[in-house]
Amino acid sequence: MITEDMPFRPIHLGYVSKVFGEALGRMYSDQFGVSVLNIRLGAILPGDVPVRRRHYPGYLSHADCVQFAQKCIDAPDDLMSDTFDAMSDNNYRWRDICHTKEVIGFSPTGSAEDHEIEDKGSIHQVSETPTPPGKHAPS
Repeated sequence: MITEDMPFRPIHLGYVSKVFGEALGRMYSDQFGVSVLNIRLGAILPGDVPVRRRHYPGYLSHADCVQFAQKCIDAPDDLMSDTFDAMSDNNYRWRDICHTKEVIGFSPTGSAEDHEIEDKGSIHQVSETPTPPGKHAPS
């Protein structure tokens, strides 16, 4: 589980640019007194339903997305700089949303597991059983 206090480990330039944007927001907050809340949204899908197993970890329901955005808008004025992850309450979530819940009161009501899908997955998707280290997930 990736928590909010872990160091950044971008794996390509696209992620480096996201980290840069968050750092730039922090600089503006510190230097100019501007409140900057960085938001990291999960997978917001057409139809509000995951269609592939790989959608399960990062799924963010439309209702949870709206609630999250409203919580950020309504955040206390003295919250000057922070970063929040938003995902629904998914069993296979890979980002910890405890910080988001504690600081702005986010309370997701959706879950990827609320939706049955036909996709059986593959080695690159979430497996129904844990994969032993060094092995491929069952397909």
